[in-house]
Amino acid sequence: MSPLSKLLARQIGHLAQKPNPSLLTSCHLQKRMCSSTTETTQEEPHPIVHLPGLGALRGSMTKGAWSGVPIQQFLNIRYAEPATGDRRFKAPIPAEPWEGIQDVSKRGRTAPYYGDMKKVPKEELKNNLEDCISLCVYTKDLSGKKPVVVYVHGGGFYSGSALQHPPEYLLEKDIVLVVPQYRLAALGFLSTKTENIPGNAGVMDVLLALQWVQKYISHFGGDPEQVTAFGQSAGAGILSALTFSPVTEESLFSKVIYNSGAGLASSWSFDVNCERNARDIARRAGCDPKAPLEEVEKFLMQLDTYTLLKSFSQHMWQGTPNGVNTIGGHRFTLGGPSGIFPKTPYEVMKRGGGRKNLPMLTGVVKHEGTFALVDIFTILAHMKLLKDSEFMRYDLLEEVSRIYGSTENSNTLGPLIARAMFDVEDLVSGDIRRLIPGLIDYSGATIIKTTVLRSAQFNSRYNPDKTYVYSFDYYGEHSRFGFDQDVSRIPFDGGVHHTNDLLYLFPYPKSAAKLNPQDTEIAKKMVDLWTSFAIDGVPRTKDLPEWPTFNKLYGPYLHIDKKFSIGHNFLDELTVTNDEARAAAKK
Repeated sequence: MSPLSKLLARQIGHLAQKPNPSLLTSCHLQKRMCSSTTETTQEEPHPIVHLPGLGALRGSMTKGAWSGVPIQQFLNIRYAEPATGDRRFKAPIPAEPWEGIQDVSKRGRTAPYYGDMKKVPKEELKNNLEDCISLCVYTKDLSGKKPVVVYVHGGGFYSGSALQHPPEYLLEKDIVLVVPQYRLAALGFLSTKTENIPGNAGVMDVLLALQWVQKYISHFGGDPEQVTAFGQSAGAGILSALTFSPVTEESLFSKVIYNSGAGLASSWSFDVNCERNARDIARRAGCDPKAPLEEVEKFLMQLDTYTLLKSFSQHMWQGTPNGVNTIGGHRFTLGGPSGIFPKTPYEVMKRGGGRKNLPMLTGVVKHEGTFALVDIFTILAHMKLLKDSEFMRYDLLEEVSRIYGSTENSNTLGPLIARAMFDVEDLVSGDIRRLIPGLIDYSGATIIKTTVLRSAQFNSRYNPDKTYVYSFDYYGEHSRFGFDQDVSRIPFDGGVHHTNDLLYLFPYPKSAAKLNPQDTEIAKKMVDLWTSFAIDGVPRTKDLPEWPTFNKLYGPYLHIDKKFSIGHNFLDELTVTNDEARAAAKK
């Protein structure tokens, strides 16, 4: 969280209630030969792989979390040349061949993130921070031909890394896992829609990583014809948007998994005024706001990494109260010379375009809205509105809609939101505490749930027997609530929070990597479901006789909890927090 957001968070101390730590809120890296050979045994601590036309790689070993099975890991494979100097903001250039054996046994540099850069000594900031376009490959059998999962991390397009997604759970199963890093924030998404700063650089990184997998994954024991593209949040947004892009070859992947994200036309996914936002970021770094565009672009090209990302962070956090559709530098570019998104994915979908032959597994966590609501509370505190009962009664819903970039002029949306997600008595009271359940639902529906539903409906229209939808409802011991936000003075807990499902697919963070017995059972079932889908297109695990496909307009779908259950109307997920609060009040 930025210094501004921390300052604002302190201003809601008069409402503070320490969150229950047992509950859980949020939305951070080739010797020329004509064939591949391997030089390793399962006991070999440094497996070596030869990639034709590139060179040799030396990896290292880890082991499965539950069985101890040996896993070979290649942790810092450069798939693109460093995007530095004149290459900054441009499309990635495929990695060039090298001589000798390249050591990829240890994790490399993550994509630079301002929140992390503030914590390191200034002398370290002089290193080549932008040499970060790399990927990790995890495999158990270099000579195999296993299904491949390519995981694209989330983080709002401005944070996240490969190290946050280690293999020790998923590689208990017979798959090969690839985790690419892509350029983030202004380095990956800034745009002026010109040849100098075309936009969508981070998206093009992901495309190049998928192309790299097609060329080289067979040398790691993976089958390039069985690739599942798996993303979470912003990563799911990238992958889902790419299925509606004219530049995405169908051969790159044959199945998709989207956890808590779909990049259709959401306010958080597209930059609606690229040049204005680029100019504002440059202005904050010292550029003349009235300078010609070419001069602004030259300034941004030459700006040091730390100052660029600091200015972007200020632009983002200080601009959010004006509405998320007024900020940019970390979103997709519509149009422009990159050619990635000539039109929004939603427009393409409405015209019947996009991939129609994809088995899909997608869903949400129960309380998607709590991470976004933290920022809403922070903003309202700064505006001194949290105790203003008149504002709460008459203006709150419109203000929240404005911040989320979902305003409309027909005066229809507000009453419908009030009818569906709030009790009249709570709205009339003007008490923010009584409105929290409805605000969690509205935030989750606006940011995540409705786009996931629409994406599933589109896929089911063409693949009714290959579309699987879920709601992850499990409360475990650990939570990511407060993982990257100051929630010490927020008067609600995170519930089943955005990204909490990842606790059971990846052993990260370290504080949550040791699961209790019940959590371990959930993790094993999650791994079963996700990997069986990647292997043969049908998610399976014990205690689940059958996961029914999403073959009707709003269902059926699976509730993932201590005990599985089937939901029949996904619209129930849009009001789940308030519905449960009502039920509890009646007891």
